Amino acid sequence: MAARKVLTRAESQARTRDELIEAAEILFYANGYFATSLAAIAAEAGRTIGAVYSNFESKEALCLEVLRGWGNSSLSRLVTAIAAGDGTLDQRRDAISSWWATEMANNRAPMILAAEYAISVIRDPGQRDITIEAVERIVESGRALFLEHLPEGADVTGPLVDSAVRGVLSTGVGLAVGHVAGVMEIDKSVEVLTATMEFWLDRLGAAVREVGRPTD
Repeated sequence: MAARKVLTRAESQARTRDELIEAAEILFYANGYFATSLAAIAAEAGRTIGAVYSNFESKEALCLEVLRGWGNSSLSRLVTAIAAGDGTLDQRRDAISSWWATEMANNRAPMILAAEYAISVIRDPGQRDITIEAVERIVESGRALFLEHLPEGADVTGPLVDSAVRGVLSTGVGLAVGHVAGVMEIDKSVEVLTATMEFWLDRLGAAVREVGRPTD
């Protein structure tokens, strides 16, 4: 019989951290952010409250890790969907539309959690700054995807591209909130997101044409 591997301290801590995040995800999604305590998360993971505080300084920090995991998984699904196509602009737009519809249909719980988390950190400057950093990383991921759709010759470092990326992402956030609030149907959400992307791509294309226009 093979001897059981003894985990190093770092491996043991990483496993504990992962188990706490998994337990937090289960309880946050089932009961909501405000109704879930750190003690309940510790019990769900079979750990002590001390183990929670040795890995996360607060409930907000733990919740942010849950949301980070969901966001990364969601973006990974989008990248996979785009990569599976033929690379044409129409295919990428179809992949994004299909991905968005699927996310809206299947991820109501994490979207509600994200809204609850945002409310919880409004009056916490420290955690709000950490959240802003996390959001900026999402913006950069969104920028990388958006750049693939830009018209040839577009200035990828210009302020108009930054406005386009933030405009599309902000629209997505608003549509997600509208969906979980029950005021935005999925089909309409897809329509609005697609129209927003088309608007910015057309505007960027117009900017490219303007730059290339001969002067008198």
